Amino acid sequence: MVSNNFEKTIGNIGLFGGGFDPVHRAHIQMAKIAADQLRLDSVRWIPAGNPAHKEIDTSVQHRLNMLQIALKNLKDERMVIDQRELCNSISKPSYTCETIKSLMNDFPKKRFFWILGEDQLLKFKSWKNWKWLLRNLVIVLFRRPEDNIRKRKSFSYLNETMKSLEEYGGKIMMLDVSPDNVSSSCIRDFIRKRQEPLDVLDKEVYEYVKKNNLYSE
Repeated sequence: MVSNNFEKTIGNIGLFGGGFDPVHRAHIQMAKIAADQLRLDSVRWIPAGNPAHKEIDTSVQHRLNMLQIALKNLKDERMVIDQRELCNSISKPSYTCETIKSLMNDFPKKRFFWILGEDQLLKFKSWKNWKWLLRNLVIVLFRRPEDNIRKRKSFSYLNETMKSLEEYGGKIMMLDVSPDNVSSSCIRDFIRKRQEPLDVLDKEVYEYVKKNNLYSE
């Protein structure tokens, strides 16, 4: 597990979970914006091991290697890879609530900020022990940049979801800067179609993808 001893004494920890299949420019933007605007002492990137709500075809090792490459090139000491979900992925599914409990044991009395995208927030009530999560996390919400028509249609539903979660005691912060409209699934499609996603993917990460023949089929 990648961890720095100094983190035992810090106050605000950002948590950024995901498949990172592959990690891309919008992921980097979200982590940096959250760290800057919320003055986080660190952002712990938590690659999903065996998530309960979706399947990930790319191996744990490949996803971890790509994330290590991207963060090494970013050269931001606040960014830390946390492998606890990967370590448990062989034996059981990964649940966010169990990850948070483990983090609370490692970093008692610290404040955790869970970095989410709009799609994840809309599914939040399907997560295991979601009410407990609301009591123990500050949710940091990023919205995807969208055209005005879709924005009008989705804004009302998103507002309703936020109000519902806040009624259960949820603390939700919406950051005022939107990351680029990029998704891992779109990047995988680009690569399958033999299109080069160089503007949204770290150059060395893309070289790793090609070398290991990822996402070709």
